[in-house]
Amino acid sequence: MLKAISCNPHEHSFQHITDLEKLKDEHDNPDSIIWLDMLNPTEEDMAKIAEKFSLHPLAIEDATREHQRPKVEEYENFYFVVFYTADTQEKSQELSICEIDMFLGKNYLITVHEHPIHELQEAEQRWTRNSKQLEWGIGVLLYSLLDTIVDHYFPIVDALVDIAEDLEDRLFMGATRDTRFTQQLLELRKQFLTMRRIATPERDVLNVLTNRDTPIFDEHATIYFRDIYDHITRLADTIDLYRDQLSSTMEANLSIVSNDLNKVMRTLTVASIILMVDALIASIYGMNFENIPELHLYYGYFGALVLMASLSIFLAFLFKKLKWL
Repeated sequence: MLKAISCNPHEHSFQHITDLEKLKDEHDNPDSIIWLDMLNPTEEDMAKIAEKFSLHPLAIEDATREHQRPKVEEYENFYFVVFYTADTQEKSQELSICEIDMFLGKNYLITVHEHPIHELQEAEQRWTRNSKQLEWGIGVLLYSLLDTIVDHYFPIVDALVDIAEDLEDRLFMGATRDTRFTQQLLELRKQFLTMRRIATPERDVLNVLTNRDTPIFDEHATIYFRDIYDHITRLADTIDLYRDQLSSTMEANLSIVSNDLNKVMRTLTVASIILMVDALIASIYGMNFENIPELHLYYGYFGALVLMASLSIFLAFLFKKLKWL
């Protein structure tokens, strides 16, 4: 599915393009800015676009293969940028990410993605509303898209932070006995790692885009990209902070579980020692020797029971004093 929008920054006008031949004409017009969005394109579509915009085969190959690392690569007449969108599923609240590949030229932006991305519609609305900044060129369009993507990270990370703090509170309320608690900790840690895996390299991408030594955009647009860089830096710091805090929570959980296990083992050890003493007395008088004087006592049986009970009470008192019970 292809969707193309052409903008005339001088007239502040927009038009949708459905014909690829007209798209080529708009591309040749230096006064036009083009945004071409490609949803799950075929190899034939990619080949046509590569021919019309003179895209490098290596960049086309990267765009047709998913799971690329967020990056920015410079070619002769365009830049290739890989970014990721993030969202949470409504029912399962699982984190889902979607790769979006971008070809950035002097007057065009081509976005390629395998799944629908709702941030694109919002970015389009922001781009069409920024009529005063349209004359700054393609940078305004890319800023609208990247800023929209990064802004959608914050509610996701905030939700993860709330879950992390809730799990920490539950930890000290005895939730370690819940079998789901450890599983929730591991799932949350995995989600933080996923966000960190995309936020950290994307910070490097924005650092390249705002590099003053090799300016890509107009100075006015570069200032806006620095704002995105500040946002994603703060986001990455928050992710690192709560990832470390979550690791501490997991260590505390393991310590509490280990301590509870030690208490159980200590209690079982005490019970084993007490029963072992009683079993020792019973086994002595259970031997089959004839010369055991106590066997002929009239109250020998009751005496043995009293001895066992006395030793058991004494040992229980002793272990309680040692705080083993």
